[in-house]
Parts: sequence; C-alpha cells; structure tokens
Amino acid sequence: MTEAQHPHTGPKDEPGLDSELNVRDLSWLTVGLLVILVVAAVVVWFIGFGIRDRLAAEDPPPPALPEARMPYQPPEPHLQVDPRQQLLDLRAAEEEILSTRGWVDETNGLTRIPIDQAMDLIVEQGLPTPVSAPEPSEESPTGN
Repeated sequence: MTEAQHPHTGPKDEPGLDSELNVRDLSWLTVGLLVILVVAAVVVWFIGFGIRDRLAAEDPPPPALPEARMPYQPPEPHLQVDPRQQLLDLRAAEEEILSTRGWVDETNGLTRIPIDQAMDLIVEQGLPTPVSAPEPSEESPTGN
C-alpha cells in the first residue's frame, strides 16, 4: 500500500515560517534600530550637558554678604519640631496661669486669681446681673 499524502500537507507544498521571513533582513533591521537608539542616547546626553552648562553660566554670582547666602526661612509660623512636647508645655503654662495669682494690667490694678478661688467667690456672691438693653418704645417709626 502506498502512502497517500494530503495535497495541502506535503513538505514541499506547505509554506513554512522560514520561507516567509527573511532572517538576514530582520537582523540588519535590528542592528540598525540599535545603532539609531545608541546615537539618539548619545545626542541627548550631549544636549543635556550643553543645557546644564548654559544654565550655570546664566546664574547670577552668589551674594557677597554671608547673611544673604543663608538658606531662606519661611515666615512664621514654622512647623512644629516636637508637637507632643509643645502641647505639654502649653498645658503646663495654662495650668500655671489658672492656679496662681498675678498681674493682668498693673497700671490699672487688674489682677488674676486662681480659678478655684474665683469659682468659690461666684458660689458665695452669685453671678453679676447683666445690664439689660433699653426696651424699644412703641412709638418708634416702623417705616409706614
């Protein structure tokens, strides 16, 4: 029995991958692209150095005064270095003000007293009565 080959699957009839691609041309294309890539990278590198040198030449000379060369400090308020400790210090200062006697305005004789003593005085004497605003009269013009 003879082996029959299918007309589409014969070794000479089947177009393979090798017959469609030209390996030599693909190799030259790859080498050409790599050369172009390297040349472009070198050109960009030289342009970068040229721009850097030109910008450095355009910079003004540093100031003569040492104070002017100091780094710029932004205006107040500055960022907190240790916020937890600063909060503890603030609370301690406020507690000191609330628990001690001291002058508020010495020229007018205005002093502060500890908060506990102030609360005891309010309990003994009561709150001061507020000054009430004058009642509007009924004869005032209403715009009629």
